[in-house]
Amino acid sequence: MKVIGICGSLRNNSLNKVVINELKELSSDTFTVEVVSIGDLPLFNGDLEEGGDPSVVHRFKDQLAQADGLLIVSPEYSHGVPGVLKNALDWAGSMTNVNVLDKKPAMVIGASPSAVGTALSQVQIKQTLSACGAYVLPQPEVFIGTAHERIGDGRVTDEDTISILKDVNLKFSNWIKRFLH
Repeated sequence: MKVIGICGSLRNNSLNKVVINELKELSSDTFTVEVVSIGDLPLFNGDLEEGGDPSVVHRFKDQLAQADGLLIVSPEYSHGVPGVLKNALDWAGSMTNVNVLDKKPAMVIGASPSAVGTALSQVQIKQTLSACGAYVLPQPEVFIGTAHERIGDGRVTDEDTISILKDVNLKFSNWIKRFLH
């Protein structure tokens, strides 16, 4: 199975990039993860869809369309979804040309230095995914709070967090299998 991974942060040393790379490593027995960048997507504008999606959007949507699942690992900005991620989901879920999120199994995880993790942004991300017809893994929910204490030197260092990530990878693999044709 092939999963597309999207990080909701553009920062080079993002805690969430570390988590998505850790998930990529931990998933090697169950599925492969291709991490796709969303930083080059133009701001969503319905006028740009006329006559087909812009080429960078077309490539992005094609990558998502060919995947068996979507993994989103994202921070929380001002109690909400990062704008760059919302923009990517708006392009992916637009029905003008093709909604590549429709019937796509998805999982959302997030890491934050705050104690509550990314609970508020995950609600918004899941709401957007559901509105676009994606099948979002309902449980377990993974909010990696105080992430700066669990991540160091580009790795997840906390054994309990690693155990949680292994468990959620297995559950996501089983979730995807429910929807394969």
